[in-house]
Amino acid sequence: MRKNAKRIVSTIRTIPIELASDIMARVASNSLTDITNVKLSCKVLNEIAEDPYVYQNVSLNKFPVVPWNPLSEEENAFLNKCSEFRNPELLYRRGVVDYFSRNQLDSAFKCLRNAASLGHIGALYVIGIILLFSDDQFKHRGITILSAMKKSREFRRKLKYCRKNLIEILRMIWVKNSLIINHRPICCAQKDQHARKEGWPSTKSEEEDNMTCDACICDTELAFIFRVLPRAHYFC
Repeated sequence: MRKNAKRIVSTIRTIPIELASDIMARVASNSLTDITNVKLSCKVLNEIAEDPYVYQNVSLNKFPVVPWNPLSEEENAFLNKCSEFRNPELLYRRGVVDYFSRNQLDSAFKCLRNAASLGHIGALYVIGIILLFSDDQFKHRGITILSAMKKSREFRRKLKYCRKNLIEILRMIWVKNSLIINHRPICCAQKDQHARKEGWPSTKSEEEDNMTCDACICDTELAFIFRVLPRAHYFC
């Protein structure tokens, strides 16, 4: 058995560390129990499983955005590691919840900026949405971000996923940010004229309208988001 164990360890060491770490991230994404068992199986696998890459790239799909039941000690320890090594999805989730539900704006922006810097497209999308609620200077930045995503072939389909993901989270949490609930910004001051020219945009399907006005694009995007927010008296 010892010879077999040594042979297995020797074989593992021949696998490129990047590939081994990617495999571990996939295992952890599928089952926390499985990755724990792998780490206990031998010292080499434990070292690979503790690589920061694993915690940065592991999927959190099996973890709830807002846990309604207490997490186990093992789950908490795992998520703390993901936080320590700046898992983009974890940062994104915290940013959304902090901004829309907890009114922790500084923490929210920090998390979302960090997630976006690590390549999380959804975080960039949420930053764009949030900026639309700001004054003219920051609103213009939000318009630039969202319209660029909408017009890009690379990001257009991803934007639909980003919107869907944000909407799903908003349906899970209690939205308490009064700025979001009580204020509906208008990005395009001439949207009525543009609507008569290009047709009223629709939020009834996932098909996007071919609008040329960047601000109108953002007004349409906001309409999707406001459909799932608590009802209030909107004013500009």
